[in-house]
Amino acid sequence: MKIVYQHLLRFLKEKPSIENLSDKLFQLGHEHEIENFIFDMEFTPNRGDCLSLLGLARDLNVFYDTDLDLKQYKEEIPLLGLSFINQESSKCPEISFLNIEINGKISKYKDYLNDYFIDLKLNKNNFFTDVSNYVAYEMGQPTHSYDFSLIDGDIVLKNNINHSKFKTLLGKNIDLNDSDLVFTSNGEIINLAGIVGGESSACSKNTTNALVECAYFKPESIIGKAIKYDLHSDASHKFERGVDPICHKAVLRRFIQIVSEHVEI
Repeated sequence: MKIVYQHLLRFLKEKPSIENLSDKLFQLGHEHEIENFIFDMEFTPNRGDCLSLLGLARDLNVFYDTDLDLKQYKEEIPLLGLSFINQESSKCPEISFLNIEINGKISKYKDYLNDYFIDLKLNKNNFFTDVSNYVAYEMGQPTHSYDFSLIDGDIVLKNNINHSKFKTLLGKNIDLNDSDLVFTSNGEIINLAGIVGGESSACSKNTTNALVECAYFKPESIIGKAIKYDLHSDASHKFERGVDPICHKAVLRRFIQIVSEHVEI
């Protein structure tokens, strides 16, 4: 995982040099290389808690004074009347959904969000997906944003029961097996759980009404799926190593906060 030195400094009250910070990371057992002020980290599989800015800063707290309090949305969030059926709670014991609708023009990205794309040389997609990707980098919890206006009917999480065709949001067609964990709506697969969303419900630059999914999947239900289908997935990389099952409230409030800093909600 690539972590930008300057991004990590935001969590540290002291501002150590990159050499000093590198030394402390090695003392913590975090192997890495440095290129252009970016740490290319090699975390062991049991340290999924470090796959984020926040997680790494939390680990560094043994050496530095840290500020781990991220600004979050404080207002009451209305209860979402979503019809969701979890048929595989043993594989996904914790899941939350958030509906967020925006009004007006999205402002120029704030420095922290814009720097994420510039410094890591990443392509921007659309506003909701960009926020989702940034939150995963910052907090370690993957989320998936659907265009809510494109979903019609109940959402069901289940094991795929037939060999099925699925077109990812990247436009790749794959043949799913009957052992794959999927989200469906009206019988259509809209997400290969923990790996990648589907094209039919994907957010676009025109999306104003999003449904944000925040889930904890048991690692064994995700392991090997991305490789099997030749999909590069940051989400699966994190889910395979274990994410925090009780972070959803903080993550979704952070998501709303970032959105609210760019557009009226």
